[in-house]
Amino acid sequence: MPARPVPSQPSRPGGGDRRSPLLTLLGVLVLLEAALLVAGAAYLLHGLLVEDATEPVAAGFLVLTALLFAAGVAFCARGLLRRATWARSPVVVWQLLQLAAGLPAFSGGAPWLGLVLALPAAVVLVGLFLPSVDAQISR
Repeated sequence: MPARPVPSQPSRPGGGDRRSPLLTLLGVLVLLEAALLVAGAAYLLHGLLVEDATEPVAAGFLVLTALLFAAGVAFCARGLLRRATWARSPVVVWQLLQLAAGLPAFSGGAPWLGLVLALPAAVVLVGLFLPSVDAQISR
């Protein structure tokens, strides 16, 4: 008895089965932002444990909040890397929040912090709406 042909899986709209290098770069940048949040939480925790914190409960809550945000951002980066349509909206919101935090740092005496926050956010924001990326994560 001849074997029946197996129906092929439908390819993803606009991009076949391979993820574009630009979408991979954007996902990796968002993962790096999550890693920076973890590093910030570690820095805050170090200050809480080593130095005398005037408000230890508030500092502990800030560490917990940073870790929760890091988990959320990492989850959204994973969604981007898997080309999930839902991942674009929270990533856009996060990039806008990062820009809002990073731009004042340029005039506040910490331009390096402004670059660390604003540059990846701008790259991700622009990249998410380029046609090649849009075709891969839109349905």
